[in-house]
Amino acid sequence: MGEAAASDGREPRRARWQDMRTGGRRVVVLLGGWGIVDAFMDAAPLSPAEQDKRNALPWCYASGALNNIFGLWTFAGSVFVLFLSELQLPKGQIGALLSLFQFCGLLALGFAPVAARWGRKRVFLACYGVRKLVMAALLLLPWIVARSGHGTALVFLTGIIIVFAILRALAETAYYPWQQEFVPNAVRGRFTAWSTVFGLVASGGALAIAGYVIGSGTGLDRYLLLIGAGSTIGFLGVVLMAKIPGGAPRQDPVKFGRHLAKMIEALRDRNFRSYLGGLAGLTIGTSMLISFLPLYLREQLGLASGTVVRLDIVVMVGSAFSSLAWGWLADRLGSRPVLMPSAACMLLLPLAWLLLPRHLAHAAVWCAGVYFAYGLISSGVAIGAGRLLFNGVVPAEASTAYTAIYYAWLGVTGGIAPLLAGGILSARVSRDAGACIGPFPADGYALLFATALLCLVAGWWLYGRVRPDGVHTTRSVARNFVNWVAQR
Repeated sequence: MGEAAASDGREPRRARWQDMRTGGRRVVVLLGGWGIVDAFMDAAPLSPAEQDKRNALPWCYASGALNNIFGLWTFAGSVFVLFLSELQLPKGQIGALLSLFQFCGLLALGFAPVAARWGRKRVFLACYGVRKLVMAALLLLPWIVARSGHGTALVFLTGIIIVFAILRALAETAYYPWQQEFVPNAVRGRFTAWSTVFGLVASGGALAIAGYVIGSGTGLDRYLLLIGAGSTIGFLGVVLMAKIPGGAPRQDPVKFGRHLAKMIEALRDRNFRSYLGGLAGLTIGTSMLISFLPLYLREQLGLASGTVVRLDIVVMVGSAFSSLAWGWLADRLGSRPVLMPSAACMLLLPLAWLLLPRHLAHAAVWCAGVYFAYGLISSGVAIGAGRLLFNGVVPAEASTAYTAIYYAWLGVTGGIAPLLAGGILSARVSRDAGACIGPFPADGYALLFATALLCLVAGWWLYGRVRPDGVHTTRSVARNFVNWVAQR
């Protein structure tokens, strides 16, 4: 009887199901602290060297959580867009300032071999630490406005953003190949998932506090309070990264001529080019979709600034809710079976904003639903695309050249998006609030959402041309799942 069961495959499936149930109980028992991380990571056997790397990952989780708080209170998300709006900047200027953060990524093309020669860990810690002090200089903004006027303050703000963006680009140029070194491939999907969970828990608390501070005050002081506190917390997060191994200076420094030749060779890689195309489509589409969304909710749907900031918490909840499942699936099925369905679902989001009526009762509730869906979907896209990059697209021996191009391209595409979005919203035709096509508005925001949809479609199609990084393809996983459902 036992031999018959084993021969038809039922016993192995039953054994695997029992293992999953046991693992699930273990995770529940160990919930809290680093124990849950160890329980989840233990699913894959690691060599002693990889085990040492894995043991240091909790420091990276903690650092990422603190850095998320810094980002949300200073330069990223709704808070910064509302801060620039409080300074009475037009949308075109806001888009230009947001693009500076991304365009500085082009520095990666020339700086990558320098970072390898100096030591990627050292470069990351230095640049990420100094940038916190640079951002804290915004606390001088009210004094500059009082002494020299609004124009001088705008120049000062632009200078701060440029210096900050340069330091950020240099640090992250060093970080990407360093991350490929200190994260074992066997747990890369789960690493991204747990990084997402811890970061989003911290981000949810940060946004709740930011929403309270902004909603209960007026003027610039409420934003400057967040900037000062965020800079302090962010500096602590940089200190924690000193515990992560790897990133030592290279003993055989790569000269720029050789680095340039390797980058040209990387660009000849058709698989890499397909990945960059998919990255461009999804980056431009999602960035256009979310860059001015806080202003859309406030101006067109009538939500208060505090409510707009709190809605970002819903995105965090959706991402935390789904990231562990995405990471688990990516490490077992491969990156593309996670990436492609997630990217396809991303196409529904601009349609949702296009079809959502402008004058709607309980608008915050409807917006929260779309925000939650964005959190679920974007988590799958990020985990699938990130794992596919390091496990399937970038060769470990050529990571400096590949990641330099990747980060520079990410900067270019990310910089184009807010510029394009700001231009659409600032165009004369976009300011015609009465324009309609049938029952739907045809103003700048509608054009913005439609353009984002086209970019997302292109990105999804190009990602589909990238080679799978495992034995499973998206179609084979979908076929097996349908067969499994049909059998039961």
